[in-house]
Amino acid sequence: MSKILQPHLFDELRAQAGSDLEILTDQGSSKFQECAKRWTDIDRQTPAAIVLPESEDHIHKTVQWAVKSSIPFVTKSGGHSEWSTINEQGIIIDLSKYSGVVVNASARKAVVKGSILSKEVATALAKEGFFTALGNGNTVGAIPYFLGGGASITTSITGFGSDQIISARMIDATGSLIEVTEETEPDLLYAIRGAGQFFGLVTELTIKATPLTELDNDQGVIWVGAFVFPLDRAKDVAIVMKDLMDDSSKPTAGLMMVQAPPPTRNPSLVIAARFTGNPNEADIAYKPLYDLKPLVAKGGPVPIQNTSDGREALAVKGGFKRFGVVGLRRFDVDGFLKTIEVWKRLVAECPDAINTAFNFQWDSRFPKAPDFESAMSLHDIKYWQNNLIWHTDVNNRQKVDAFNDESIAIMRGPDVTEYADFQNGTRTGPIELRFRGAGKLEKLRALKKKWDPTGVFTRQLLE
Repeated sequence: MSKILQPHLFDELRAQAGSDLEILTDQGSSKFQECAKRWTDIDRQTPAAIVLPESEDHIHKTVQWAVKSSIPFVTKSGGHSEWSTINEQGIIIDLSKYSGVVVNASARKAVVKGSILSKEVATALAKEGFFTALGNGNTVGAIPYFLGGGASITTSITGFGSDQIISARMIDATGSLIEVTEETEPDLLYAIRGAGQFFGLVTELTIKATPLTELDNDQGVIWVGAFVFPLDRAKDVAIVMKDLMDDSSKPTAGLMMVQAPPPTRNPSLVIAARFTGNPNEADIAYKPLYDLKPLVAKGGPVPIQNTSDGREALAVKGGFKRFGVVGLRRFDVDGFLKTIEVWKRLVAECPDAINTAFNFQWDSRFPKAPDFESAMSLHDIKYWQNNLIWHTDVNNRQKVDAFNDESIAIMRGPDVTEYADFQNGTRTGPIELRFRGAGKLEKLRALKKKWDPTGVFTRQLLE
């Protein structure tokens, strides 16, 4: 029997952290089962316990106890990570009871704490006249989003999520709580800006806040639209989209999605479009799509904090879900059309994967680069193959992944210099594709050996 199952260890934790620390050990209880749910069931395991700290002190003492007792742990924030899972040999530190966001308008920054969700951050900032780099998921944990790089709906304006990090409070592999700033720990700050989950448990981030006026309007809105075409028109649409995507004179961005949306489940090509300039100019920018006479064409200004509100169905927990993500330097029409044929075979052979969408993501302008170096190395990438894999039959697990891999391989092509990997989307394959640039990987590996030589926070960068 593993020592993690011995009750006296949890008694020691309560004695150290306080009797008010909630620790779930009854795997059959409804609360344990609810807390164990994640966005994806891929590789989901059942831990020996789920610890629910309510304060930074609770978190700190829990990590100290786990390190001292040699108990493995993972941290759960929004629950979207497929890596925030562990078996009965370890515990989950669930931050859902510790959360907060404080906006400092005069300093143009905000402090985000614990398990604060992306939508909550966006709403708090907008109320004070600001926004920041955030993605498409309202229920994604904001801190892990920032730490892992954070692909943003405003990348060309703000840069990536990790570019917004000013400082952090982090518990390291020895259980010490440290302030990570440019003055105190510049090398560690370099590392957590894009590879933060591998160096410690970050309880708090201070991030940049960008004025809403940077959206080129006085209302704090982004134009959001949708164009729907039957799948048999994919070639005509893809040819037009290539020119639109490559035209950096107009700030277009979005996803071109191959999917079978409910309720009709008709295979379709859906353009989920954004325009990050003056909303009044969006119709001009997207005129080539309107001219194709889509089945559906709609769009209008939406407050930036509400731009992801139509995606709630994608946030539901459970099912076998993951993203297949690869950064590309160009859009290949022929390659994209080939991925459509792969998608057709996938849903024909695996009907339970009907929610799967093969997506090409673009921003006509490159990400804004920060004035500092960091672990994030994807500022030269403005195109992504960003597939949402979603199926329900466990017996199809390997087959569905094989179809996704086939799609990704087509879009990558044979030239390794043509693509990159995004570590919040994949942690397999050559690590050099996630942390690119002369000396970057070597520096990160040296920092990992300094701050986490035994792999308390995963073995990434050690192996």
